[in-house]
This record gives sequence, C-alpha cells and structure tokens, in this order.
Amino acid sequence: MDEVSTSVALWAAKDPERAAVIDDHAALTYGVLDERANRWVSALQAAGVTPGDGVLLMLPNRVEFIEVLVATIRAEVVPYLMNSNAAYYTANDVIDLAVTTNARLLITTREFMRELKLHKEAPFRLLCIDEVDVSEYPNNAVHLTGRGTDIVFFTSGTTGTPKGILVAKSIFNLRLSASSHVTKPRFHLLIQPLAFRGSMTTACNILQEGNTVVVARQSTAIWMDLNERYPISFINLGPSDLMRWLDDMERIGAKFPSSVKHIMTNGEPLTNALKSRIKELPSHVRVTDLYGTSEVGMITMINDDEWANKEGSCGKPVFFITVRIADENNRDLPAGEVGEVWVKTRYRMKAYYGDPEATSKTCVGDFVRTGDMGFLDEQGYLYLCGRKHDMIKRSGFRIFPGEVENVLQEASGVEDAVVVGIHHPERMQEPIAFIRIREPMDAESEAKKKREILAFCASRLARYKVPAYVCFVEEIPLNAAGKANRLELAQRWRDQL
Repeated sequence: MDEVSTSVALWAAKDPERAAVIDDHAALTYGVLDERANRWVSALQAAGVTPGDGVLLMLPNRVEFIEVLVATIRAEVVPYLMNSNAAYYTANDVIDLAVTTNARLLITTREFMRELKLHKEAPFRLLCIDEVDVSEYPNNAVHLTGRGTDIVFFTSGTTGTPKGILVAKSIFNLRLSASSHVTKPRFHLLIQPLAFRGSMTTACNILQEGNTVVVARQSTAIWMDLNERYPISFINLGPSDLMRWLDDMERIGAKFPSSVKHIMTNGEPLTNALKSRIKELPSHVRVTDLYGTSEVGMITMINDDEWANKEGSCGKPVFFITVRIADENNRDLPAGEVGEVWVKTRYRMKAYYGDPEATSKTCVGDFVRTGDMGFLDEQGYLYLCGRKHDMIKRSGFRIFPGEVENVLQEASGVEDAVVVGIHHPERMQEPIAFIRIREPMDAESEAKKKREILAFCASRLARYKVPAYVCFVEEIPLNAAGKANRLELAQRWRDQL
C-alpha cells in the first residue's frame, strides 16, 4: 500500500485541487487528503500508537475511512478492518477482538459507539471521528521506511464466525509507471463496505491511478443523489445492491444515470433474473461479474457479452491466476467434473489471523482451497455449484444448491432463490427452496405458483434434486459478507415447524 500513500502525495504536489475522495457529506481534494492523512498520523502517535502496533477500524463508507487508511500506511501500523454494520457485533465482540489482536486503539463513529454501548472506559483507547478535530494535530510530512506491515480483514464470511484474513499491504501496489497516470480524473462509485477486501482493493487502485473515489452508505437515495451530483462512470457493488437499486428506480420512474459506462458486481453470482434486467440497461453500459474471495482476491471475471455463450459461468481466471478442480483426495479432475476450486495467485493471504490450524487446512502448497465447488469447461471457464459445506445429502445423493437455484431462477415470476438443506430423520436432508417472487399473491395464487415451480424443476432436474418444499419470502436475508444467509433461512424453517 506504500504506493497508495505515494500517489496521494504525488497528486497533492502536482494537482492539489484534483478530486480525491467524496461521500454524500464531504469532498476532499488530493491536497486536503494528503494533509489530513498526515494530521491523522500525528493523532495516532499522540494516542500512543507506534510502528507495528495494531489499530481496529470500524468505520462506514465515509471520506474519513480513506484519510485514516492512508494514515495507517504512513504510520506503518497494522489496520484491523471490521465490518461497518454494528448489527454484526456486540460490545464484548469488539473487546475480545481488541484483546486477541493486542490493538492499542479503536477508531469508530459516535453512532457505532452508541449502538454497541461502547464506553470510553473500554480496555483500549477510543477515537471517535465525529469528535476528533484532526486540524489540531501537526501536519508533519512522513517518510516511509518500507517496514512491510500487514492488513487484516475481519469477516464473518459464510459461516457466521469472525475470522481474520492476514494480507501483506504490498499486494495492493499496482506498480504504475508515471506515464500511466490520467490527466482528468474518472469518478468511481463504491457501494460495498470499504472493510471488504474487494472494495479496499478497488479504492487503492483508484487512488494509485489518480482518479476519484466516491464512497456511499447503504441507501439507494444516496446512490442516486451522488450520481446526479458527480459524473460517475464506474460503479462497484454487490448483486443484491444492484437489484435493490433497479427496483427503486423502477418504483419512482427514475432513469439510469447517463454518465455510467461500466458496472462491476462481486459477492454472490448474478442470477438469471438480474441478468435479464441488466439487458434492459442502456446499450453503452458494460457489466462485469467478478468472482473472488477474501483469502485470494479476484479469481475470475466475465463480461455481459459472454453470458449468452457461457450461461451460468463466472468467467475465466484473470491475470496470472491458476485454477484447478480437485476431488476429495486432492487429485485434479477433468473438464466437466465437479470438485473443490483451488487457486494459485501471488495475491493470496498470508494466513488466517491467529489460527494456524485453519491456515494449514486451507493453504496447501502454492494453492488455496476456496471451499467452493465447481467445474471448468473445455475452454477454461469456471462454473460454481455452491459452497462445499452447503452441499445437501439426500438419501445418499449429493445436491449442489447452486444447480437447483439456477433452475429456480429461470421459472416464471421468480426474482431470486436460495436452496437450503434441512435435516430429515430418514433421508438425511431435504432441499428447501426459499423464493422471492416479483408480485405479491393471495393464498390460492401462492399455492398454484408453488405447484408450477415444482413442476418446472421436475422438468429440468433429476428427481432427487427437486426441492421438497417451496417457501416464499419478501427478501433474501444477507450475512455480513453480503451473501445469502443460509443459516438464518434454515432457522426460519425450523421455527415454523
């Protein structure tokens, strides 16, 4: 990340009025960002933080996040990034995390402190960005020593248990040549939390290119307002975010922003229903679906002009990334056979923080086991079938939820679908389909629609793969990683029995 700091300083000297970071309340130029980052370094030092120490960051998508991030690079400390949704933590969770990491300081907001009932008597220093007047601290230029500190992303992933992904800061350096810097900044809107590795990577790339980072909280009204105020050309968001945005624009009769040229989605794969809606966007808008994990970063990508010929694929490996499909004995599988996705890349994590056992199970030689199941076709395109631990075992047969979900999403009136395995005393597990439909229905119409959906599945799937039951939901709940919360859906089913 040294080059992020260097790029900020370079543009601050070369073009101090150039737009650097924007949110719905503030806009910082590169000159101001450079100065405030230096003052934050002084604030960290005043709080007793020294090079190599850890600092917990629990911040929403605000300009201050970028200020503090650049400061942690310059102060050569280890930032521990926490999900910006306080609903995923209790005060004890935060205290335990501070103890585990030996963090000297927590930087957060007044809102998070109130929601978590954190008090300044906590066993670590607290800095609230709403209360700190960073202008009171010295603006001292900082010279990096190349210490090579790390960054840790704390994520609940898909299991619900917080885990730390330890990554070297150096892998976020683009190593751009001076001639690669653009003359006029391009505005990039980032909607997913900056505490996610994918969003952090994108933000670092934008700053190193001398472009403008526009960060937004989880509000479609804010997204639309920012697009009206700034010439945003690129948007990075999750599929559920995009669906929600399109729904709200349709509801109020708003047009898609004319300045947007490229949309990149990551998180859950795009559903067929969402792809159909994307096709209705202006023809000049390019859409890229990206697949990656916190452990290895980006793995594959596929553009919308490839969807027709590679239906259901998440694309081919990018850059110098190698993907192999392995069976339960770690042997390579031929094209078309389903196994676990293993990835080899220079962008891999160093370890799971404080968990050598989990690290040794996941990192095998040069490869990282993703826990995702899938297969490669003859042309090297990857197709995902679901998480390994989500696989359903029904009367001795294996069912991959992704395969069933893809079929359900093609059924008439289905907006989204998630299939979960529920314990059954005789058949081990039964697949239950949770479906979000486009239009509300009365009881009679719902019963008829459920029969139609099951009949559609029976015409497309082997008999043992057809869901045992269909349950309609208003929304598919999401976990901290922005993916379908299968644990919550399973609990909902058990609660209604």
